[in-house]
Amino acid sequence: MSNAILNRICNDENDPMLGVKICCKHGDLLSMQTSWSKDNPGQRFWSCPRYRENTCNFFRWRDREDVDIRSKFAILRLANIIKELKIDDESRIKRSNK
Repeated sequence: MSNAILNRICNDENDPMLGVKICCKHGDLLSMQTSWSKDNPGQRFWSCPRYRENTCNFFRWRDREDVDIRSKFAILRLANIIKELKIDDESRIKRSNK
């Protein structure tokens, strides 16, 4: 499952921030994303696609509050299970194509 699909699943349709138009200095319209990192699982944010290239430093958290420890543990565990299932599916597909 891609991060884009996970982002859509995690977004609350009633969240008023989903309708907010946020642009970086390049004028790119940014969509809300969800962090799947160990330190910030489940927290939503906006960042420029060029952020990792060091050509744009636009980054804003949507969620100011920290995720509680129990939820953080569950989110990380579920994200790892999804990754493992994706790897298993890809392996099965490769074996069946041989």
